[in-house]
Amino acid sequence: MGTNELIAKIRELREFKRLAEEMTAHADSIADEIKALMTAAGESRMIVGEYKLSYTDVSRVDIDRKRLKEEQEEIFTAYSYSTTFKRFLVS
Repeated sequence: MGTNELIAKIRELREFKRLAEEMTAHADSIADEIKALMTAAGESRMIVGEYKLSYTDVSRVDIDRKRLKEEQEEIFTAYSYSTTFKRFLVS
């Protein structure tokens, strides 16, 4: 693939990423409207036609990594791990 073809592919990639971001923003906006309707109706679960909707609180326990490393560095080191991956960037 020559330079011109590669530039065309990069432009195409960037355009599709831009379109994907627009579609994601639009989908998020629609989801926000549905969540607002559910909240206004006082419903956390609904069945609408063939669709089941759920808008509920979810709790999660997490660890303060910075504090653990400062206060219990041995434990932090013993249970820490690293991963390696490839990252592709176009700028």
